Amino acid sequence: MVIGAKNCGKTSFINFLRTSLALPPHKRVQTSPPPRTTEHAHSAFTSHYLEAEIDNERIGVTLWDSPGLEKNVVDLQLREMATFLESKFEDTFTEEQKVVRAPGVRDTHVHCVFLILDPNRLDSTIASSRRHTNGKYSNDQPRVSGGLDEQLDLQVLKALQGKTTVIPIISKADTVTTVHMAYLKKTIWESLKQAKLDPLEALGLDDDSSSDSGSMDERDDNDVQHPDTFDKHDDSDIINDLIDRSESEESQNSLESPATTPSPMQVAKDTHQPRTSHQRSSSAMSLTIGSAAINPTGDELPYLPLSIISPDIYDPDTIGRRFPWGFADPLNANHCDFIRLKESVFSE
Repeated sequence: MVIGAKNCGKTSFINFLRTSLALPPHKRVQTSPPPRTTEHAHSAFTSHYLEAEIDNERIGVTLWDSPGLEKNVVDLQLREMATFLESKFEDTFTEEQKVVRAPGVRDTHVHCVFLILDPNRLDSTIASSRRHTNGKYSNDQPRVSGGLDEQLDLQVLKALQGKTTVIPIISKADTVTTVHMAYLKKTIWESLKQAKLDPLEALGLDDDSSSDSGSMDERDDNDVQHPDTFDKHDDSDIINDLIDRSESEESQNSLESPATTPSPMQVAKDTHQPRTSHQRSSSAMSLTIGSAAINPTGDELPYLPLSIISPDIYDPDTIGRRFPWGFADPLNANHCDFIRLKESVFSE
């Protein structure tokens, strides 16, 4: 589902998602579309169904569009949105409980929500936050300083937390400079930390480290066969001392003759190091975004929010936006994060 305030670029982003995820013409099969799920006539959410191919596997994707959020009625909108998400979960749960499932039923479960943020509105929110910090802004309720509006953006994140994964996305990346975009990303991430919100907490990425370390090495085999050989509290210190000794001896030997094969202790050290794939530390998503062209200051940028560029609606044959001074390509990693967004959400 794609949500956001009015005029933030939701519809343009959905159209671009449909174009980028759709199968090429030579792979499309001319068959009757799957049956639609029953929707209320007064429902404010509209669906767009398409077939995509992710990692050589054909899947069906349903994209939900939502009405623009407004600050004065956001409470009612969030209540309706939460009810809609729960109803989709109930539909999925009901279908999973069937002994004989209906063939061709479309999966309309909302697995992820994209919160689109307009950079112009972010700038105005940051300006208001600065006035509040300097004492020039009076409000009875304290506001979270930063780029996210507590009465709109943070309220959306808090309302949907626990129901689905919400990913904040900065739209219209072609309208801001590179340094400006880096500033917006850091400011939004600071706002999330101050509000004690982690948009990816529902994914449980921290738990993957324990499940991924299930491979048994040579030491584990010895522990299973001879459980009384080593003491559980002391063997780690002994092995670390042995590894340090072997490393010091290897460093001296390497000055005389280069090593051709790794030592057994070095292999043991490598096997005891935890696997870092799909693992987040306490700093959550403070990962670098790529080349220095994206972040010329050299500072680490947070993983969230991501940035996107939607194609020009007045130039439908071109994926991107033409300007007198250059071309903004949404498929270029130096211009925006759409490729990272597509791979992270629809692949990984």
